[in-house]
Amino acid sequence: MKKLKPVFVFFLISVFCFSQNGQNFKFEVLNPNHAGKIFKNPNSVADKPLGSPYKQVMFSQAKVSNVDQKAYLRYNIYTDDFEFITAKNDTLILDKIEDFATITFSETNKKYQLTSYTNSKNKLFYGYLLHFYEKNNVTLFIKETKNYMEGKIAKTSLERSMPAKYVDVSNSYFFKNSTNNITEFPDSKKALLKLYPNQKDAIETFFKENKISFSDDIDLKKMIDLIAGF
Repeated sequence: MKKLKPVFVFFLISVFCFSQNGQNFKFEVLNPNHAGKIFKNPNSVADKPLGSPYKQVMFSQAKVSNVDQKAYLRYNIYTDDFEFITAKNDTLILDKIEDFATITFSETNKKYQLTSYTNSKNKLFYGYLLHFYEKNNVTLFIKETKNYMEGKIAKTSLERSMPAKYVDVSNSYFFKNSTNNITEFPDSKKALLKLYPNQKDAIETFFKENKISFSDDIDLKKMIDLIAGF
């Protein structure tokens, strides 16, 4: 399924409910009639890549911010889009706008946030981060990633054809501190010290008392607890 072109952007604002004080609107209905064209994947089943762009292929019930009723969504990790299914089993792409910035899955309580964030090279992105852990004014996010590898057709009998496939990539971690900017979490003690030079003694003591891995979720929570105390 290809992403909807801008001319067909889906607004999710088909029915409005105006409050009694005349100031607040609420989005009430996910109306597919205003979504524009639904694209079909032209590839045959045989041509589809191995693997999946989703961690969970099935649509699950979720709450979208500013939408009264719950919908059924799934997260396309590769394209960084949320897809939802309509009553007619059509699949549409949720528009990336601030009004629909928070998506919380009912069964797992996983919460995704549409936001701006920067990586270690100070490159700016706008997309979905998984809200993972929070302590005081410090929040840790996970960026889920999948890569797509093109297939290769054998040109000679000595070569071997390789199908296209989706490949899992290790999670990236981002955090928001008192500055409210979301940046990539440090990947080493040296980087952490550079970020908090005035807390050198506390950081050194922490690493002496704890065997820490910057790729372990539990250890990352411990570091968030540390930073939250600064």
